[in-house]
Amino acid sequence: MIDRCGRTIDYLRISVPENGVKLVERSQILREEEIIRISRVMAQLGITRIKLTGGEPLVHVRMPELVCQIKEIPGIKKVTLTTNGTLLKEQMKELAEAGLDAVNISLDTLNRDCFQKITRRDLLNEALEGIQEALRYPGISVKINCVPLGIEGQDLCEIAELARKYPVHVRFIEMMPIGLGKAYQGSMQEVIQKNLENIYG
Repeated sequence: MIDRCGRTIDYLRISVPENGVKLVERSQILREEEIIRISRVMAQLGITRIKLTGGEPLVHVRMPELVCQIKEIPGIKKVTLTTNGTLLKEQMKELAEAGLDAVNISLDTLNRDCFQKITRRDLLNEALEGIQEALRYPGISVKINCVPLGIEGQDLCEIAELARKYPVHVRFIEMMPIGLGKAYQGSMQEVIQKNLENIYG
């Protein structure tokens, strides 16, 4: 698919709603069959990669089935999933069997108190167990997405260390300055780079 600027577009991001969401009218939320239909249409237009995200997509009770159906669409070569990892341990086997190609796990700190402050949930152990479970499937690429928030206790170097200990890609990504993101100043790229170079350079 070519956009108006002449760029080739082969990637589609789909936000999968939670079951029983009440904040938005049902008519405004994509049903599973609609997600499949849109994926088929987009594949015919040249889309080859689809990323399933949320919210937290793993609260959708049929996520492995959805992955399987999308992977079976002619032209779709890669299906990936973005998750906070806390439900991954229980679902990873089914997701792998469904044909999932990669998983991106959002993890902003390894400090338990800081994790709870950021996420408002005491689920760091569950997130780490999810990462370990994902690593049991060597055919699936695992990436860690970390948003540098510039808050005490976050310790970005601990997150970077995961890339040395395990076969994962660690990426530091920008917090979008909208909604709750306006409250964080974040960390400058140059500062993060210098700190990592001082340790690993």
